[in-house]
Parts: sequence; structure tokens; C-alpha cells
Amino acid sequence: MLTKVYLGVGSNLNRDNAILFGNEKLKELFSTYVHSSVYQSRAIREAEPDYYNLVVGGETALSLEELLTKIGDIEKEAGTELMFHNGTNFGLKRRLDIDVLLYGDLVTTEPCKLPRHDIQDYPFVLCPLCELDSTIVHPLLNIAISEIWTEMAPRLPEKMRVSKVDFDFSRSFSDWN
Repeated sequence: MLTKVYLGVGSNLNRDNAILFGNEKLKELFSTYVHSSVYQSRAIREAEPDYYNLVVGGETALSLEELLTKIGDIEKEAGTELMFHNGTNFGLKRRLDIDVLLYGDLVTTEPCKLPRHDIQDYPFVLCPLCELDSTIVHPLLNIAISEIWTEMAPRLPEKMRVSKVDFDFSRSFSDWN
């Protein structure tokens, strides 16, 4: 049985390569696959570099547990690197962060909390998710995500706004070195 799944993908370390790597690896998990545009957003912690974010999705035959394992493997394969930005040393950080946003209409707290709160909390998740399918009905709130975005977008402070990036997905990711 196939399940419609949406994942949030983000990086603020070696961003272009991390997004290309994640996109290439995540395709393999889906029988159908789509990705949004890439959006830039400010980091929540002021001194960190800006993030690139997108949402990917499609249909998968993987169980939620299998999907989480595969995502963890992809994040590990992307690796870590030292983040030193604007004079602040943040230590070793993951290059790639992938979160399950929706797994069909599943509402659960185990093995992860679904639907993920990021949908209604963060424009860097909601905006690209709406780009992919604005008719998605939030499984807990019972409203279309486009309605959430319509309410959220005009009220966003400058530091929470997202901007679409001209990103070339036709490139291949390169070796991390």
C-alpha cells in the first residue's frame, strides 16, 4: 500500500550541496516524487547562517518506521562539519536536517509526533508545502494548509519571512571534501 508523505528538508551548512544530496537520496524512497522550490530563511539563533529549506513528497511503500530509519541514514551519510560563523563556534552540526511533516492522515506521537508542528509554526515549512499542494487538510486542525498560510503570511515579522531562491536542481552534488 502506498502512503502520501511530505518531508521538510533544511540546511545551513554547505547548503547547495546538502540540498542537492538530500534531493537525490530522498527520490529513492518514493514511487512518485515532487519537490518544492528552495526557500531561504533566517536561522532561529541569530548568529547562525541562513537556511535553505524545501519540502519534498510523494507516495511511498515504506512504513513510518522504515521511512524514519532511511531518513536517519541519509542524514548520517550527509555527515557533519564544524560550524563557525560570524565569530561564533557552534561546534559540529549536521549538514542536512530531514523531518517527516505528514505521513498520510496519521496522527500519532510514536515513533514521532505527526503531523509535525512545524507546519503551522514555521513559514519555511508551510510556504513550500503550500507550493506543492495547498489543498492538504491538516489532520489535527481540519483546515486546508492554504488557510493557515493566508493567515500567517501577512503577519510575519521581517526576521521570519522566507524568500524563494533561484536554485538549479539539474546539478549533481559533489564530494563533501
